[in-house]
Amino acid sequence: MERLSLATAGAERAEPLLVDVSIAPLTKPLAAGAPFQAAIFRIAPGGRVVRHPATVPQLLAVIEGRGVVSGADGVEEPIVAGEAVVWAEGEEHETRSDEGLVALVLEGHGLLS
Repeated sequence: MERLSLATAGAERAEPLLVDVSIAPLTKPLAAGAPFQAAIFRIAPGGRVVRHPATVPQLLAVIEGRGVVSGADGVEEPIVAGEAVVWAEGEEHETRSDEGLVALVLEGHGLLS
């Protein structure tokens, strides 16, 4: 058994796609050859994952809080704890939150049937 921490303290990323977002990785990254990756994303109030194409299919499941997501059409839709969205490979998407949210993000081929 291996224990993992969901804490994101010290996990802030200086990436252009992430604005006031911290990440706690749960798996090795796809870049290291993993078939999929999982992480906890914490989006602070006013934070966002800016619009970008999904490099592989991606699932975002909101665990706590609320926010707004958009897909290929750019239409913003509310999302709350207990809901999830899936974006296809290559699909432009964005996530933001005025109040803050915590989400489980899974990325990899095979997420979509």
